[in-house]
Amino acid sequence: MSTANRTKLTVFALLTLAAASAGTAAPAVLALAAVTALIPIADALDRKPAPRPARRPAPEREPV
Repeated sequence: MSTANRTKLTVFALLTLAAASAGTAAPAVLALAAVTALIPIADALDRKPAPRPARRPAPEREPV
C-alpha cells in the first residue's frame, strides 16, 4: 500500500474512532467506517500490473 493511502487510512480510522467516542450519530460513524474500509480496495484497484519483460527477437537463420 502506498504511503499516501496508508496515511489516509490512518486519518480516517482515527476520525472514525473519534466520531464514535464523541457520540456522533450511528449513520455518520458507519459512513466514516465504510469510507475507511474502501481505501485499501481503491489502492488495490489503482495499482498497475507489472510490465511484461521485453521479448528478444528470434535469432535469424542463415540461408541453407
